[in-house]
Amino acid sequence: MCYILDIDELGIILKEIGSKISNPDMQFERINTLFEQQYGIKLPEGTKRASIEKFGDVVSSPLIMERAINSIISKKVIEGETKLIIKNPRSLYRIGILSFDKTIKLDLVVEGNVGNFFGAFCNFDGTWTVKGNSENGLADKGYKGKIIVEGFATELACQNNQATEFSTGVDVLIKKGCMERAMGQARGGRLVTFGAGYNSGLYMSGGILLNLGLPGELFGPGMVGGVIYSPQGTIAAEGAKIDNLSIEDYSIIRETLRVFEKELYIEQLNDFSMENPVISLTNKSMEDVQKYDMRDFIKIVPDIVSQ
Repeated sequence: MCYILDIDELGIILKEIGSKISNPDMQFERINTLFEQQYGIKLPEGTKRASIEKFGDVVSSPLIMERAINSIISKKVIEGETKLIIKNPRSLYRIGILSFDKTIKLDLVVEGNVGNFFGAFCNFDGTWTVKGNSENGLADKGYKGKIIVEGFATELACQNNQATEFSTGVDVLIKKGCMERAMGQARGGRLVTFGAGYNSGLYMSGGILLNLGLPGELFGPGMVGGVIYSPQGTIAAEGAKIDNLSIEDYSIIRETLRVFEKELYIEQLNDFSMENPVISLTNKSMEDVQKYDMRDFIKIVPDIVSQ
């Protein structure tokens, strides 16, 4: 079984209420009545106050939609659903902020673009797939999970990726590349991307950034841990330095790619090594098989001497 949530259906409810009721308090009361009847959720009063303060009324407030979506997802998880599809996400912000204390099991497919902070604070077993693009702060402060973005991501992808005594961070694949400061302040997790922008790896203290596409300028400023792999020609910023790949690096790259072996149709990954340094994969956003010779790549690590 798979639960399908169509965001347009929520929008129809709000639009109908707005066409009949102008008083924000009455709008909110009616919204909660219908949401409780149809979805079994009830929004807190604070959502109403914030909506009125920021947007002047309730029915036009994206805060209502965001809170409703996450409340419905949370309710379905509590009820035991493990597979969800979200249709027509409309680039709404903060989808997937669920605030469970313990790791949940959930496979999620979003059929379209997502806005800022998709999957922030996430802590799940399963795969979340975005069949579109992602805006700023993808998986911000994420603890655990696997996220696939079939389009591109804007700034701050995987920033503050967390590694703690109970988590290793979020593993993320961005098929069309991401913009600046990817993995900024990351403490853990793994990001595989086909292009990364300016200052990616900013203040990294852990985690792995594997960039298989064009690099922006000045990677790794102020980094104190973690490692960045990127094509030759990538420039290290102050606080970082460039090294050649070692035998251990080939092992790290192999295990990083293994997380996305199925999604990238990687051929003969087990044979990849310093002696067999070419990776063959198919990123469907590029269609053809691509080959990457890791002898053409460098790694960027903290420059302890300069710090």
